[in-house]
Amino acid sequence: MRLIPDPARSLVDRPPRWRVEDVEPGSTVQLTVLGNDAAGHAWQSVQDYVVGEDGTLQISDLDAPFASMRFTDQRKVPVAFTAPDGTWRCIARAATPTASSQVSILRDYGRALGRQELRGGGWLASGYLPAHTTGRRPGVLIVPGSTGRAAMEPTAALLASHGYPTAVMAYMQAPGLATSFREIPVEVVHDALTAFRSLEQVDSDAVAVWAVSVGTALALSALSGPDAPQVSAVIATSPTDVVWQALGAGGRPPKLSSLTRAGQPLPWLPIRGRVLMGQLLRIAITSHLPGLPRSRAVRLWDAYAKPHRDAEAVTRAAIPVQNITAPLLTIAGEADAIWPSAEMARSLIARRAATGDRPGDTLLTIAGAGHFLRPPATPTTVDRSDGLISGGTPDGIASAQRRAWNAQLEFLGRTLGPATPDSS
Repeated sequence: MRLIPDPARSLVDRPPRWRVEDVEPGSTVQLTVLGNDAAGHAWQSVQDYVVGEDGTLQISDLDAPFASMRFTDQRKVPVAFTAPDGTWRCIARAATPTASSQVSILRDYGRALGRQELRGGGWLASGYLPAHTTGRRPGVLIVPGSTGRAAMEPTAALLASHGYPTAVMAYMQAPGLATSFREIPVEVVHDALTAFRSLEQVDSDAVAVWAVSVGTALALSALSGPDAPQVSAVIATSPTDVVWQALGAGGRPPKLSSLTRAGQPLPWLPIRGRVLMGQLLRIAITSHLPGLPRSRAVRLWDAYAKPHRDAEAVTRAAIPVQNITAPLLTIAGEADAIWPSAEMARSLIARRAATGDRPGDTLLTIAGAGHFLRPPATPTTVDRSDGLISGGTPDGIASAQRRAWNAQLEFLGRTLGPATPDSS
């Protein structure tokens, strides 16, 4: 028996087909895929598949052997998969009652990339640049959410592997930066865009901003204000349509805006801090109980969803996205457990449509998907990080990852043009 992945090495969003030799068609083969993530946590999937006439395993969704991998570190609290920004190494095993075969496979988030660090006042960024190319290419600046720059670096590396020079910025939770999402000046996005556009690999006339979670408040506010930088496209994933109250480094949120412009706070919508404090208190109590370690992640939905029902308060804190001239793609999960991102995504598109025709805008909301939407085929069986519950179901998130990623690549291709070197 011989197991053959085709290909044995590929970008993570291009899963292999699986074939076996010396196994009768119609037989059942158990396929096991296992590997450690970038945090050192072990993951594994085990599925049975029927062998086709040509030896190919009959897998209806090629993402499934990876997306269905489960967290298998028994003494640790399960947390969402931590992707690398380079190569993820896995082992695959095929077995029948009488034979087995094992192979190594390589899944690349980043391949053949150069790196460049950028830095300015109140921000820094990791640049991922396609290597061995000439000319300028359309580029993407990523504005991450509260999980920070590191969580989005694998996405940046994968975009660069598709040909888009990409940088992911940090504006908090890094040395020399703000400790939390509190009074962040929107000007950091202006400055980071200027520095990114100055890179010799980047076509300064074809740049998109891709923002995630609370990073959408920062990016959309920066791009919709006076003297806003012009961009060719905007992607808002798990977005907000308002500026929210600041988040503290711990404890009750401070009564401050999360964002400022020209040193002045932007109008903000309050968070229900009592919801957060109640969960933190329960976590503090249960963490001292005997037994296995318990998750410290919190579900923030009520802290955000209830204040967002106050129409007058929402109007005061609304981000004027109608001022952004570039096409906007919004993507959100209907099962988001952090905040009502699907409702807010619809609001963003409606707010823009109310001021005129926006033929390039696209809204994608996905049932069964939570807050975290990563590239396919990332494991989806854990719906939380160390601190936040994302929501969604494993199957719903897996499907959403594929739909969202394909939609994002299509949108970039349509608005920026193909990620190929400038012929001039």
